[in-house]
Amino acid sequence: MITILITGVGGPLGQALIKAARQSSIPLRILGTDRSELSVGLAWVDKSYVIPGVAQPDAYLAALCGICAAERPQLILPGSDGELELLAGHAHAVREASGAIVVASPPALLGVSMDKWETCCFLQKAGLNFPRSARMDDTDETARLVGEFGFPLIAKPCRGSGSRNVSKVWSWKEIDYIRSRIAGMVLQEYLQPDDEEYTVAVYTCRDGRQPGSISFRRELLAGNTYRAWVAQNPVVQKEAEAVAAALRPTGPCNVQLRLTPRGPVTFEINPRFSGTTAMRAHFGYNEVEMAVRDLAMRGAVPVPTITEGIALRFWDETYLDVPTSRAKTMPHPSEQTA
Repeated sequence: MITILITGVGGPLGQALIKAARQSSIPLRILGTDRSELSVGLAWVDKSYVIPGVAQPDAYLAALCGICAAERPQLILPGSDGELELLAGHAHAVREASGAIVVASPPALLGVSMDKWETCCFLQKAGLNFPRSARMDDTDETARLVGEFGFPLIAKPCRGSGSRNVSKVWSWKEIDYIRSRIAGMVLQEYLQPDDEEYTVAVYTCRDGRQPGSISFRRELLAGNTYRAWVAQNPVVQKEAEAVAAALRPTGPCNVQLRLTPRGPVTFEINPRFSGTTAMRAHFGYNEVEMAVRDLAMRGAVPVPTITEGIALRFWDETYLDVPTSRAKTMPHPSEQTA
């Protein structure tokens, strides 16, 4: 029995990881953590813990290492961006203290992917397709971009998630308005058509091998995949696999592209598990199981057999009796020595 620990089980990513783990052909004992006792994922795992948030990094790491010392998980799967960044920076220390492997790419690599401008610079240097871009605080480069592509363009934060502060820009007046209110924005060419957006998962094993990939054509709602058409698309998959090969992430990587008249163009790279992890597992590409085989069992990861279909997202509920939670609350380190 392999034991894994999934963090941030109150959010969509942590919950997707639990769902994928439950679909694994390898028996898994699942531990779950979250900062709130009213997190639905705590009711879905085999043993759950409430721990401090990453805003208290020392307390967070001490609590997590305490759980690892007691439960001996082989893998830690970060279920939120904040935890991913913190754990990536302390992966060696966590492994030294507990023996658990953090499934996370190095901080420098995460830095490239978490900044939209750095992502474009990386793609350009790697000789891959990228959206033409300009920092909005650079007047000359912005004017060059407008002159080359005209309107509409896309404005988005260099660092951000979902669709927060992302907008279609139709005029210089809108550019000036955004500049005056939001710092750290990037302006990009508008990749068309709208109905040719893809997300591709590419897992990279510890030896650099890629056991295939899976592509979704998708529709978004509030920045997240709402409908997904699962059908292998060799054109976008080849591009995504090239992106992952150039980036060399540890384990999972999610590449977002649009299939344009000039070919597939990558506009975002997420070298981590994503919210569609459970969907991918359903159609045969289980990145949680891949990580278990690759990092915990130190074995070969076979190329999966992908089935085709459509995934539709919807809201659901979990009901709890009072008392509201059966999760164990980890004490603050200062309380442990009191």
